[in-house]
Amino acid sequence: MSTPTLVSGSRMQRTADWLWDVQQAAQDELDLIAYERREAAERAVTFAELLEECAENFTEPQMEVFMKALARGSNEDVHAIYCLLDQAKETLVKRRLAGGA
Repeated sequence: MSTPTLVSGSRMQRTADWLWDVQQAAQDELDLIAYERREAAERAVTFAELLEECAENFTEPQMEVFMKALARGSNEDVHAIYCLLDQAKETLVKRRLAGGA
């Protein structure tokens, strides 16, 4: 008496796996393109644009935090300045990705 052998995966399962792999590869490609586009937008931000963004679009509280941090200069203040500049850069990147400037 022979024992039945299990067939590893049905044809339908293999087809579904292949289809999922194709869809995943396409999504991975789109994600990579979006990532590279964002990286290019980040690299394109200039010092002058960053300072202009800070000067023109910081709110009063942001300006106050920036100036107080600049005056004190502790490690926490350096972090606050970095965060404010990073926010301004992020605004510029989002604007570029949206098609403006």
